[in-house]
Amino acid sequence: MTTTPHFEKEEILDLAALDQQINAIHDGHSPLTDDQRAAILPLLRTAMKSGRDLLHQHHLAGATGQYIVQGHTFLADAILQRIHALTVANDTSPEPFCLAATGGYGRRELAPFSDIDLLFIVPDEHATQPALVEKMLYILWDIGMDVGHAVRTVEECLQQARQELQILTSMLDSRFLAGDHKLFTHYRTTLFNNALLNDPLSFLRAKLLEQSKRHERFGASLYYLEPNIKENPGGLRDLHTFAWISKYRYQVTRIQELIPMGIITEEEFENFKRCRAFLRRVRNALHYRAGRRDDRLTFAHQVAIAQEFGYQDQPGMLAVERFMRRYYRVARRVGHLSWIFLRKYQDEHREVLDWDRRHLEDAFEMIGGKLSLTSPDALQEKPIRIMRLFEVAQRNLLSIHPDTMRLVTQNLSLINRTFRADPKVTAIFLSMLNGKRAVAWVLRRMNDAGVLGRYIPEFGRIIGQTQHDMYHVFTVDEHTILAVESLRHISSGKFSHELPIATQLMQKLNNPALLYLAVMFHDIAKGLGPNHHIRGAEIACKICERMELPANDIEMIAWLVENHLIFSRTAFRRDLNDPETLASFAKQIGTVRKLNLLVLLTVADIRAVGPGVWNQWKGNLLRQLYERSLDTLDKGIIFTPEEIARRAELLKSATFEILAKEHDPERVRRHLDRFYPDYFTHYAPDMLAEHFVALKEVDEQPLVIVFKQVPKINATRMLVYTPDHPGLMARISGSLSASGANILSADITTTKDGMALDTFVIQTQNGEPIETPERLERIESTLTRVLEGKLRPSALLANPPAGFRRKPFDISFSMEVDDSLDTFTVVEITSLDRPGLLFAITRVLQNQGVQIRAAKIATYGERVVDVFYLRDMFGLKLDPRRLATVEKMLRAAVDKLEQPSLS
Repeated sequence: MTTTPHFEKEEILDLAALDQQINAIHDGHSPLTDDQRAAILPLLRTAMKSGRDLLHQHHLAGATGQYIVQGHTFLADAILQRIHALTVANDTSPEPFCLAATGGYGRRELAPFSDIDLLFIVPDEHATQPALVEKMLYILWDIGMDVGHAVRTVEECLQQARQELQILTSMLDSRFLAGDHKLFTHYRTTLFNNALLNDPLSFLRAKLLEQSKRHERFGASLYYLEPNIKENPGGLRDLHTFAWISKYRYQVTRIQELIPMGIITEEEFENFKRCRAFLRRVRNALHYRAGRRDDRLTFAHQVAIAQEFGYQDQPGMLAVERFMRRYYRVARRVGHLSWIFLRKYQDEHREVLDWDRRHLEDAFEMIGGKLSLTSPDALQEKPIRIMRLFEVAQRNLLSIHPDTMRLVTQNLSLINRTFRADPKVTAIFLSMLNGKRAVAWVLRRMNDAGVLGRYIPEFGRIIGQTQHDMYHVFTVDEHTILAVESLRHISSGKFSHELPIATQLMQKLNNPALLYLAVMFHDIAKGLGPNHHIRGAEIACKICERMELPANDIEMIAWLVENHLIFSRTAFRRDLNDPETLASFAKQIGTVRKLNLLVLLTVADIRAVGPGVWNQWKGNLLRQLYERSLDTLDKGIIFTPEEIARRAELLKSATFEILAKEHDPERVRRHLDRFYPDYFTHYAPDMLAEHFVALKEVDEQPLVIVFKQVPKINATRMLVYTPDHPGLMARISGSLSASGANILSADITTTKDGMALDTFVIQTQNGEPIETPERLERIESTLTRVLEGKLRPSALLANPPAGFRRKPFDISFSMEVDDSLDTFTVVEITSLDRPGLLFAITRVLQNQGVQIRAAKIATYGERVVDVFYLRDMFGLKLDPRRLATVEKMLRAAVDKLEQPSLS
């Protein structure tokens, strides 16, 4: 890849040749005739197109972002100035108008498809100018220039600038293009003297407020799956704000002029340039790929631009993930630079109004309410003060002065092997983790300053690390700190109503630092290949040994890291009513202490994945698994066949006792006797009682569909009672999919007299319960017609639903088999989520003569994991040969979903 080092005008457009062609048609003095206009327009179009095409070629060859925006600016200037000259030729007006570039174009930062913002400044009450402006605009439109324009007098400019901050900012970036230069000078002087210089602080405060509101609009987060590289926090607009404040607070025209003033350092200026160069180049690539103005880095664009920029896949990390890691690191650096610069600017005024200085301890003092160092050499004298600085900030709940934060970043090299091996440093770090407040806050401040990644280099590797999917919203380092923050909220009692068990467990911990370390290390091997939990446990051991932690603590932390996925995978992908599943899980856990710590880590991990990932349904599943596993571990219950039969009889008796109080005992007994023992171990007695009540008056009907809202899990439960027959699950799932319902789980029960009692937990596609009568009636009507044979699910699902857009991800079909249970074969299918997937899978199982006892559906962004408890028609587990056939047929069926029809 080559890089164009300097911008050369002649490379983009041969101005002399263009002028010669124009002069051959028009003499430059007489009015432009229609024939001359018609002859010149193609020349201008060709010049503009060839220049743009050449710039695109330079971009693909590796030209810098600066080169491309300068090139487009030059090209627009050249075309506009020549059109202006043609427009005003032979104009005898004593006061010709002035043409100015504004906004990004005025700053000479014109991206390939950005609007060309123009300001036509006209003298007061001059009647002939609007006609000339209109004449020029028609030429611009005819050659295809995308311009935004305003026609104003100087007084009108001033009025608009006073009323709207955005207009004022755009005008302040204005640049003379053509026309009356004296008029432009008058406009600039008037604007500065009346709208800015008489109250510059109001303008600067307004820009800071504007930035704050813009950040709030994006959740004040740098981490978006598909970021807008201009408007998102850490994007180009933050750099613009940096430049505006520099220009109008410190009266400089270039950022580097702030260096001798002591506002920024040479290193910070170099960082600023590198960040701006990267973001500009990405923005140019976005515009070129979209063929229009587009600043949103969508998943599809991410893959294409990563390839265009030459990123390659590496073991454990896709090319697109490497590219996005670079983006997030740049955004993070922009955010940090912005934080230091803006805090310094704000402190200049705050200290004048409310100056305060108080010594705290050692080399630390408080200045203007912020933690500072008493000497710029304090860190060099004792490097341990770097760690102590954050501990003092946490203990006193003080933000760190920007000058002190700058000193920290300048002295990161002091955090070396000797520093990391110092027991006193480790003790300070652990004391912060065991602190009563601001644990996540101090970790984030350390991460922003680069301290955390230097102190724990293994953590430094995951800073900015992404996963190219729709599930993991945040980078790995941000996700990790959010998980710690989640634990802090739980410990404080903030979620005591929603998470009572986790709150009690967290508040009883004697050494929370152990759990926080496990959380910090649980994803530390992300990007190093498959099985990150195993590799992560090895890395966690090395870090803990370096910190010289007790052997028992190291063993527990490593165990938690290695097993941090099993709680959620069991809860979300296994049948929690199956005794064998519970016994197997409890055996993996081993002790109540491990169970307690693991459930806390799991809750924090899930809550920190992204907005909307945690929900009541998941919380309820985790609670169920915890409580049932606790019974097993605490009471030592072993689920032998005899124990399962005994428990089934006990649960049947408990259900009878509940129902016999209000219903005919004989009728209750007849109802319960219709079911096999596994029905009673599969549901709690209150749920079994609900089934009886729902069916009591209608159990003679051939089809019963009952809905029940379950607020505790934020979902709707649907009960289907109908004669059992092969393919019932496929028909129901197809009908629900066609009705727009999302299936979370399915439990299939068959009675001794050949009826099926199937329960489904469903939600809307947005994760809400299905509550409206109209929606429920539509689901019931569709399902009834399907089960009565009047509709075929394949016909309903033949075309994707309205608005469906295929996700730009490649999730390969895979099938894993868990053969550890005695009575079922558990099959786990992973695939790209899409309409009709569950129906396609269940129809294959139906056609292969396989019975489904239970199903769990877990969705992770674009990836879905469907788990089925299977038996053959004789109630036996599936043998390897049968499984191979099933997998082959499933793969074919799922691949067929890429085609337009399911039929």
